[in-house]
Amino acid sequence: MPTDDGETVKLGHFGDAKYYYHYVKEANGEWSLRRIVENPYTGQHEHGDEEEPTKRPRIYELNKECTCIVATAFGPGGQQFMEERGLRVVKVKPRTTIKEALRIIDELCTQA
Repeated sequence: MPTDDGETVKLGHFGDAKYYYHYVKEANGEWSLRRIVENPYTGQHEHGDEEEPTKRPRIYELNKECTCIVATAFGPGGQQFMEERGLRVVKVKPRTTIKEALRIIDELCTQA
């Protein structure tokens, strides 16, 4: 869950969030915040070369344990990159709260 304030999904691109909140669905059906990951690449552009890879692989590494990621904005190249690595990308409307985004994930990502 990309966020800048811990309350709402980051407005803007996934890779520019200050933090990634990693949630786990518990056996009792409740969501539990498992980890807060600070994004050291906030504000960096996508430029890269052989010595310094683009931002996408670095952002993936921060979130690779997730199965579903949420964003208000995700460019098609970034979305394809994440989906090719097994992460489902769910887009939500601006100003979506984390609580509401978890409900959406329940509906879309945790169905058998």
